[in-house]
Order: sequence, then C-alpha cells, then structure tokens
Amino acid sequence: MLGVADEACRAGDFDLAAEIYTSQLAELEYTDRGLCLRKADALARGGRIADALDSYCIAANLQALRPDELQILVEVIAHTIRTKEQSDEPCICRLLAQRAELLMEMKNFSQAIKDAATMCRLRPLWPKAHYIKAAAFRSAGRNEEALQEYFYCLALKSDWITVKLEAQKILSHMFSSVFVNDDLATSMQPLPAGPSSRIKPSSLLSSLHSSLPRDGAKAGCSKYLATRAYNKTLLIEELLQRYFCEELAERRKVHEEEMKELSNLNQEVPIFVCTMAFPTIPCPLHVFEPRYRLMIRRSMETGTKQFGMCIADELKGFADHGCMLEVRDVKFFPDGRSVVDTIGIARFKVLSHGQRDGYHTAKIEYLEDKKVEGEELTELLKLHDSVYDQALGWFTSLKDDMKNQIISHFGQLPVKDSDPQGNPNGPAWCWWLLAVLPLENKAQLTILTMNALKDRLIAIRRVLIFVTRKRPR
Repeated sequence: MLGVADEACRAGDFDLAAEIYTSQLAELEYTDRGLCLRKADALARGGRIADALDSYCIAANLQALRPDELQILVEVIAHTIRTKEQSDEPCICRLLAQRAELLMEMKNFSQAIKDAATMCRLRPLWPKAHYIKAAAFRSAGRNEEALQEYFYCLALKSDWITVKLEAQKILSHMFSSVFVNDDLATSMQPLPAGPSSRIKPSSLLSSLHSSLPRDGAKAGCSKYLATRAYNKTLLIEELLQRYFCEELAERRKVHEEEMKELSNLNQEVPIFVCTMAFPTIPCPLHVFEPRYRLMIRRSMETGTKQFGMCIADELKGFADHGCMLEVRDVKFFPDGRSVVDTIGIARFKVLSHGQRDGYHTAKIEYLEDKKVEGEELTELLKLHDSVYDQALGWFTSLKDDMKNQIISHFGQLPVKDSDPQGNPNGPAWCWWLLAVLPLENKAQLTILTMNALKDRLIAIRRVLIFVTRKRPR
C-alpha cells in the first residue's frame, strides 16, 4: 500500500496518498513517526494545511521536528499566501451578497435573484453565491430552481449542513407530492412554507442533468456511499413487495443467475488489463475506471474475490496468458475510487476472449508445472539450488537503497524451497525474482507461460548472467 501512496504523490494525487497513509496508521499498534510525516507532507501539498498541522504535531510529540522536515510545509504556506493575495474575493461580490440579503428582507425577490445571478456569473465556484440565489428562489416560491442551486452548493461544499437540510425539505415535499398523486399512504407531511408549486419527479432529474461549475466538488452523499453499508429503507421495501412483487421476483431470479454465472472462474473470468502479475507476489491496484469499479464490486459480491490480470495486446485486447489475483483487502474512497490489495495465486491460459458490461472476460484453463522423476529430478534439484544461489548473490550485491526499494515493494527474497515441485506454480522465489528483475513485460510473459520448471530456471539464469555483466563496476 505504501508503494501505491508514493506513486500517488509522484502523480500529484495527494488526497489518495493521504487516505492510504491514514489507513496504514490506523492499523498500527503504535504511531509511526515517519508515516505521520509522510501523511503531513501529502496533506500540505494537497492544500489541506490544517489537517497537515495536526499530523506534524503528532510527529513532533514523538520526536522534535528537524528544520529539513518542514521544508514542504513552508513552501506550501508561502505559495498559499501568494495565491490568496493574487485572487482575493472581489469587493463587488461582497456588496452584491449584502444587497441581495437586504432585498430578500424587503420582499423584493426578483431583484435579489438578479443580484444573485450576477454573483454566480462573476464567481461560479463561490458556494455562497449559489446559496443566496437558492434562498431567493425559495422565498419566491420557485422551489425547483432553488433545489438546483442547493445542489450546486453541496457540489462545491459538501459539508454545508444548512444547505443539506433545505434540500432535504424540498425533496421531502417532492416525494410527498408523488405519493399523494398516486393515492399512496405516507407519513411524510407537505412542506410548510410560503407559496410553492407542486414539484414533479422530473425536477430532480433536470437538476441532476444540469451542468455544474467546471470544478464542482464531490456529491454530498459520496462519503456515505463509500462505506458500502447502505440498505433498502423499510418504506421502499414495502412498496416493492406490495406494488412490484412480480417484477421483484423476476429481478431476484435474474440476479441469482447472474451471480452464479459470475462465480464460474473458468467460463467467464473477469480480466483486469493493466500490468504483469505473478503467483505469490502482491499486486496493489488503484481502481478508478467505472468498468473496473463494477468488476471489483462483482468479484466481492459473488464471494470469489478473484479476477485475472493480463497485459494489453494491440490485436486481441489482452494477452493469451495471465495470472489470477485474489483480493485481500479493499479500501473505498468517497469519490468511488478504491485501492485494492491483491496477491497472485495461479497462472492461466486464455482459450477465448470476451467482454461483459464494458470490461474484458475470458474462458481460461489453469497452468501447472509438469513434474519429473528419477535422474531428471536430480538434475532439476541441482539446477534449482544453483540458480537460487546465483539469485541470492545478485540481490546481496545490490546497493542498499536499491535493496530497500525492492524490499518495500515486494518483501524479502523468499527462502529456497525444499521441494521445488511441491507447488503447481513452482518455487515462490522464482516469481519474486521475475518481478524485480529489469525485464520488459513481454519477456516476463514468456517465462510466465512456461510449464516446465527446468525451462524457467534456465531462462532466469540467463537473465541473471546478463544483468550481472551489464552492471557498471
């Protein structure tokens, strides 16, 4: 996970990095000072100065901060001050906001709406401008337009409690109107406020389809959805069973058949097209594309917690061989992204390529190493021990910083197997070495497809000889 966080920092995704550092700290029994500093730097670089200061304070409580550890904080604060001075809030918007509020007190709603519209045009990303505009629409009884502006406010400032409550009041009235129109009993009461027209369900859709300001923030319910703890309400469940019992039964049957079909990890295996993966080797993934979000969700819902990993192929879409991954942990973020901790468990050969709902699928057969006996086994054991010693010598000869980077991403070199044929995929150290050696994906894929341990060991030995000779002295 820390490797993914470091990659996120290098890519400029500081919020993701901070989320990962936070989750890692939460899992530790004792607070790690270095991890606190990395989290603080990520928060600062992401513009979250207040949160960063909290993390710096935690690190300082563990051990006094050195001046060089505060370099990023100083640079970010200086940049923030400089930016604020260059783009301070225009006085005209402040004056318009004050005048619009006075106009609403004077019941001059039309002019208040005009002033609010001018503010939104001058500063489309200022939440207060949209709030004043929504309040003016609301006071004038134009609730559909008010709801749209409240949604703008929440998109720009998702934690604004007052706006959430106002939007909920309008939505409550909308749903009450729907139930009244359909002669359904409901405990929800109509909205008790001034003149208002009946709101139609299409009003909500039009609000959702309206264009938000270019840099709109997360939706207000995103954090709730990220918990994956949502359920049907009692009201919705009762309505479904009462008025849509046949459709519900049909949908349940389709869902069960779909889950059964998706659980078959031979006929239609979901394929993540991204990078090389190897048996026994961790493969952390940052999932942000909608198609792969769906794929991960389905693999968790079916209980298999598995999917295939293949590299891309220009002609077929993805390669003819890959590695099955098993999900060990998933951390969801409010915007729908997730960090998925997986590990390779088995190799496979693709028999046919397919697609399902936007992501790739494949019919596969699993690969296993062919076992040998007698003299062939004796020669194999000698070759196995020889190549392992060669690999250990190469790894030991690396510089400390290079070794530390490898260990942080892949762990230590696995111990030598007493029975190299004990696992259908062969010794774990072979895959560890294949993952860390400087090889192109196509070369790694060639070795992955070999179903004879002897051939794989010979290929690895050739690579070790090549990298050893190429290294500068």
